[in-house]
Amino acid sequence: MREKTLSMGQAPSLQGIICEPSPGTSSPNTAMILLNSGVIHRVGSCRLSVSLARAVCQAANIITVRFDFSGIGESDARRSALTADEVAVAEVIEVMNYLAQHKKIERFILYGLCSGAYASYRTALKDPRVIAIAQIDGYCYSSWKTYWHHFAPRLFSTARWTSLIKRLLGLKKSVSGAAVSGIEAKFFEVPNFGNFPPQAQVTDGLSQLVKRQVRFFNLFCRSEHYNYANQFKDCFSAVKFGSLLELLYLPNASHILAEPEDRALVIDRLVRWVKSIV
Repeated sequence: MREKTLSMGQAPSLQGIICEPSPGTSSPNTAMILLNSGVIHRVGSCRLSVSLARAVCQAANIITVRFDFSGIGESDARRSALTADEVAVAEVIEVMNYLAQHKKIERFILYGLCSGAYASYRTALKDPRVIAIAQIDGYCYSSWKTYWHHFAPRLFSTARWTSLIKRLLGLKKSVSGAAVSGIEAKFFEVPNFGNFPPQAQVTDGLSQLVKRQVRFFNLFCRSEHYNYANQFKDCFSAVKFGSLLELLYLPNASHILAEPEDRALVIDRLVRWVKSIV
């Protein structure tokens, strides 16, 4: 495997890293592109994008590219009248066009966590060269089971009732995740269900991708919004995924996959998924 820096797209160019298999071993027409999550640059949370890009390149023998959107990491900011969502799609397509021109790539697998997952989905709708998308904590919505899994354990938990009473009496203070981590809350990127597109719109988009036979890898970590294994299938029950979907739920993993064993598991599953495609 060889790694080198790339400058791609229109000026100012987008900066990235390309991993290429050893000469004579690469798949001639498929590449995987790894997208930013929020304002985290191309290494990804806990260097997940670096480890994943290298593992996929070595095991699946395909080119992988991790790059910075404009204004993030080493890619300079650009002036544009487009929305942030539109800019992300346009820049992913720029990278795809670069790889098509310079590396003769015809098919693309997109990977992203949180906002990167959303951009992967939107780009797939826009460009038919995308044959598969891997999403960590992508779009999903609540079902009636979500509320059951959320409230039922709390109703019958003595410890929770005790904690609530202590807080109401001022005997116990609530501590936020930001206070525990020591990181300012404004730097956290977590799934914001309130800002998601309408569920019917995403359902329609997923159905379009299924008609194109796009493959899906969807991983969800437990949160107050996603709290049981098949929630994704339940909220998109109208979409006939069949064998196109691989769904993974990690109830004990953090959103950024902070634990090494969680990252190792996800990388292993993603590598196997990519190999099944190429």
